[in-house]
Amino acid sequence: MSAANTQALARMRAALDQHLAGAKPVQDLVREWRDAGRALTLPPVYGQAMEELLRRLEMSAVFAQDSCSFSSTAVTDQLGRWLDKAATA
Repeated sequence: MSAANTQALARMRAALDQHLAGAKPVQDLVREWRDAGRALTLPPVYGQAMEELLRRLEMSAVFAQDSCSFSSTAVTDQLGRWLDKAATA
């Protein structure tokens, strides 16, 4: 993996960890992921999947958990799995 990918993924993981700890709002998490994602050199499917997950996270933050078809917890779990897969791509 390239040094740029390693640094970007580390930034993304740190932002996710901060969000899960309650120290980073969804909007900040999404912004940091999109910023860091621009530095990644991964197959296009990774960018598409990341964007879909971030969109879902934004939607879950706007709507109450019970009125949304997916929970923010499920999406953050998927973001964690995305990071794991991206690290091995």
